[in-house]
Amino acid sequence: GFNKSHSAAYALLSYQTAWLKAHYPAEFLAAMCSAGAGFYHVSAYVEEAKRWGIQVRLPSVNHSLMQYTAEARADGKRALRVGLMQVKGLRVETITAIVRARKTNDAFRSLEDFLRRVPVERDEIEALIKCGAFDEAGDERHGMTRPEMLWRWNLLQSESKSTQLFRSNGAQTGSAVPPSVPESLFADAKGDDAITTAFAGMPATDYTLEQKLRYEREILEVCVSGHPLDCLPRNGERWSDELDGWRGKRVTLCGWVVTYRHVGTKNYRNMMFVTLEDQRGLYEVVLFPDVYDRYGGLVFETRALRVTGRVEAGGQINGERMEALKK
Repeated sequence: GFNKSHSAAYALLSYQTAWLKAHYPAEFLAAMCSAGAGFYHVSAYVEEAKRWGIQVRLPSVNHSLMQYTAEARADGKRALRVGLMQVKGLRVETITAIVRARKTNDAFRSLEDFLRRVPVERDEIEALIKCGAFDEAGDERHGMTRPEMLWRWNLLQSESKSTQLFRSNGAQTGSAVPPSVPESLFADAKGDDAITTAFAGMPATDYTLEQKLRYEREILEVCVSGHPLDCLPRNGERWSDELDGWRGKRVTLCGWVVTYRHVGTKNYRNMMFVTLEDQRGLYEVVLFPDVYDRYGGLVFETRALRVTGRVEAGGQINGERMEALKK
């Protein structure tokens, strides 16, 4: 009957999925993240990759495709490369143009080289720089931090306006730099051009880890350079992988909200199941109606929480108290 065939199909699918996960974990997670499949947000799978020992790499204008991909490492292991599809606000047309330009004329050598070859909007280029997509495409002569590249981009914009680079007979539509711009923006800095000279010699400190994580979270909705909780304080809280030894006892943990779901009770009250993660794994907290009425709103206000509750036999935490985790 239907139920037996349905069970057989799911059994086969489960076996195939488990085999792929065991033998090709990077490719498996790349497919999961690209498809947007699964119960959890894509960020949960990225963190799972880190816990499996898979290196996660930022999106790159020189290496990323539209989707997530698995890449070879020098040590023979595999890495997970975030796809350009994950960059918020980046149009499909722009992604297609990036990949096509790279295949046609090799990797991008600098910001100017990229702008000559790819029609791109202002918001798109700023998002790519801030999330680290140009980290592997800096000027050959000196490495550039993300703030330095933003300075460079803003100066390009200023010079574009002053010389009318967007006139119909000058530049390709949508391109911020015409073919006549020198390979290095600062190559033609004149002694009497105080602004250009100042920008050319101005060091710009790189973003702190906290700033990188914030931009990655805002633009990619995943944190590649670290975990969202890395920059938040801990005060003796337990880790998620320690819960088995604390069953029946009250514990306090720090967590980042991954997902949640509401459930209505027979008395027409609300309760909530909240899935959180720390740097070591996932765990679930149950907020029964009285606790939900007091603390449930925090789930909508922040994703970084400190949770106190009793560990139940099944490993769930019966939540008793929640508070926002702040620096």
